[in-house]
Amino acid sequence: MEMHQLRYVVAVARTRNFSRAAHDCHVSQPSLSQQIQKLEDELSEPLFDLMKREVKLTPHGETFLRRAVKILEGANAAKREATDVKRILRGTMTVGVLSAIAPYLLPDVLATFTKKSPACNLLCRKTPPPVCLSGR
Repeated sequence: MEMHQLRYVVAVARTRNFSRAAHDCHVSQPSLSQQIQKLEDELSEPLFDLMKREVKLTPHGETFLRRAVKILEGANAAKREATDVKRILRGTMTVGVLSAIAPYLLPDVLATFTKKSPACNLLCRKTPPPVCLSGR
């Protein structure tokens, strides 16, 4: 059993048509039909009843479809999580804050940051007030 076979079954069930499903999956109709036949042979059960104008799931096909959808959703979630790991900040970040504005600005900023980047340790350091260099 292969992931593309699961995608093909879901597409045929959704469109109720092998040609439209093949188009949606960007494969030829004979290739899609062959892969579904291969899967049905592996399962020793037909998944679809072929009617004159549409395709209908068999009872076995309905049961299989529910699990196939969950498997594909799980695989998509795993893929998203794996790519999200690259974007997660890790390590320690030091931030300088002015004591005059820290009590007003920092709580919301820190809450948002720690929620979005739980793997990053944030250190806040009090910075001295800015120095005016204009001579006034």
